[in-house]
Amino acid sequence: LMKPTQHPWAMVDRTDLAPLCPHCDAELTEVYRRGSGFPLGEGRTLVYFCPHCRRILGFAQGRMF
Repeated sequence: LMKPTQHPWAMVDRTDLAPLCPHCDAELTEVYRRGSGFPLGEGRTLVYFCPHCRRILGFAQGRMF
């Protein structure tokens, strides 16, 4: 068992690397997003996608109260 003060990995900021798209393996220097809905009430849904192959990377939903 790990002690509560130990961390399983180190968090390191790297500005010299760009992540790769898991679908086309292109470097992601930017990610596109598209939203629908209004942020009040039901909320706004965002989809994030690769600018090279346009495949979906993830979704997010947010609301303003």
